[in-house]
Amino acid sequence: MKNEELKKYVEIDNNFYYVSGRFYYKFAKQYGMSDIALYTLHLIYNNKECIQNDLADKLALPKQTICSILDNFEKKCYIKREINPKDKRNRFVSLTKKGLEFAKPIIEDLENLDKSVLKCLSDEDIKKYTDCQKEIIKFMENYFKN
Repeated sequence: MKNEELKKYVEIDNNFYYVSGRFYYKFAKQYGMSDIALYTLHLIYNNKECIQNDLADKLALPKQTICSILDNFEKKCYIKREINPKDKRNRFVSLTKKGLEFAKPIIEDLENLDKSVLKCLSDEDIKKYTDCQKEIIKFMENYFKN
């Protein structure tokens, strides 16, 4: 593909990134949280117990940002943090019963919304789309490895 044609596709891809960011920002705002807090909650909910530093790595955010979000969740009794016995500098994060009750309807709404987004495509296009995403993810994950 020629550079000029490729440039048009890059613009579409960039626009997708911006539109999807606003989309999830607005979704999170309905629940009184930031999109980053929503992504953090989603990861904790789906992993049951995760490592605090892994959240920062997965979301590509400073540890202080994740710590601030977790502090807020902890003040509301949504999560508990426990020291990792194998690495005392790090903590396990999990939802409390109250946190699970808080997160469940939000994450279910989010998953339903994500399904609705995909349903705007045909079954065949969903498969093609996700196959392409897998290839792009593989490229991106390997790009900065030595």
